[in-house]
Amino acid sequence: MPGVANSGPSTSSRETANPCSRKKVHFGSIHDAVRAGDVKQLSEIVEHGASINEVDVLHKFTPLHWAAHSGSLECLHWLLWHGADITHVTTRGWAASHIAAIRGQDACIQALIMNGANLTAQDDRGCTPLHLAATHGHSFTLQIMLRSGVDPSVTDKREWRPVHYAAFHGRLGCLQLLVKWGCSIEDVDYNGNLPEPPWIPVEPLIPWLGMLDFHNLAPTYLHGLIFLYLYITVHDHFAFF
Repeated sequence: MPGVANSGPSTSSRETANPCSRKKVHFGSIHDAVRAGDVKQLSEIVEHGASINEVDVLHKFTPLHWAAHSGSLECLHWLLWHGADITHVTTRGWAASHIAAIRGQDACIQALIMNGANLTAQDDRGCTPLHLAATHGHSFTLQIMLRSGVDPSVTDKREWRPVHYAAFHGRLGCLQLLVKWGCSIEDVDYNGNLPEPPWIPVEPLIPWLGMLDFHNLAPTYLHGLIFLYLYITVHDHFAFF
């Protein structure tokens, strides 16, 4: 009100604004602490007997998987420093590096690489972290892995390469990056065939025809693109996310 001095925020407002006055959240499990990025409680929970590689019931994730999923970099470093199993995989065959690639957690994938993560490890469909980063359009994550020296032409169980996934899912940035690293969308399998098509509609590929035509590449690559009816099956990899 005009003429009335402002005495400042109320006591309750000041208490709400002061982080020290807030009630501390106590997490029920090591996984909850990691998801929240609370490295102090993570340390305390482990000191009280929790396993650093404890697997959760629902997703079969270890704390390291959850750190990669949520981007809890400080927790991820703490877990690696204290000997977390970097090779542990879920029922789908995902190591922490696969999760970081799916989620586009650039700093986490860098930390995992520096600690010896195997970027050629395959999940239950033969996909490596490169395939998954290309699928989800995480070009910077993909670039970090490529710069580490991993083969950009690694194949899955159907001889699909990351470039095929990038093309099918419309991930232009990833496609351009992979082509820059020497990949071709006409790469074939070991029998000389293009990847086996399950006859999925071609509509997702239409934007690429325009892009290729703009660069006068459509006549060269049209045949290869038509066969990129790739396999997104009813058992989609990524329903969980």
